[in-house]
Parts: sequence; C-alpha cells; structure tokens
Amino acid sequence: MKTIRCWDDLSRFGIIALTGEACGLSYRILCDVTVQGKKIIEKALGLPELGLAENWNPGPADDPHVGAVMLAPELLTFLGVFALLENGCTEVMAINGCGLLGFEPDDPPERIAKFKTRHADGLGRRFAYAGTAGDRNQHVMSGRVR
Repeated sequence: MKTIRCWDDLSRFGIIALTGEACGLSYRILCDVTVQGKKIIEKALGLPELGLAENWNPGPADDPHVGAVMLAPELLTFLGVFALLENGCTEVMAINGCGLLGFEPDDPPERIAKFKTRHADGLGRRFAYAGTAGDRNQHVMSGRVR
C-alpha cells in the first residue's frame, strides 16, 4: 500500500513542493517537477505537452528537475490519485480526512477486503483505471477515446 497525505508525499513521484511565498495571492504552491512529475500532471490534466516555467532547483543528477509550476492546494488529492495509479496501484481510495491510500498488485486481497470492511465509514471515493479505455473512456457509438 502507498499513501499520500500531504504535499511532501508527492515528492517521491516527482512533484516537489518548494514554497507558498512565490504566489502573489498567497494561495498557490511553487513546485519543481521531474520528468515523472511532469508526466503525472500531463496525464491528470489531459494535456499532451505541458509548458513549464524554469525550475528553481537542479535536483539530483540521476533525476533532475525539468521545470516548475504553481499548484493550488486543492490539487493535492487530484494529482495524488494519478500519481498512485501511474505508479502501479490498481485502485486508490480517498479516506475521509486522511488522504489517499493506493492498493498495489501484490497487496493480499484479504488484507484489502479487511481494510475496506474495517474502515467502511471513513472511505470516500474509489478511483481505478476500470473504464472502457483506462484513464479516458471510449465513446460507445463512435469508438473514439475521449
């Protein structure tokens, strides 16, 4: 199982929160991103090529920062869902007031079932690539993926 509860939890997925002081509204969070983080944001927003501002920090040599973006606090859960699904989780559960929990393919089914039963009152929405075409659904009449 993998969890995302705060912005620091997204750093292992290539979205590195730096500061809230960069926003003139004191609203958005300045984040550097790696190639992996850029791909997650592009997937989440449905954009084939996201233009980024210049990165603030170089990052490690083996996983450099490739740009920067300002993100609203409300995007934590939104981006977290895609970060977990794009990194091997088969489903993601929003836990009311506690963040996200991603179940991995090697998590025992009985453990997942027990967790869902034990925490049924606190479970929010379930997310999984289970539609007709993965993260985008297929239009039934035309067969096009939207």
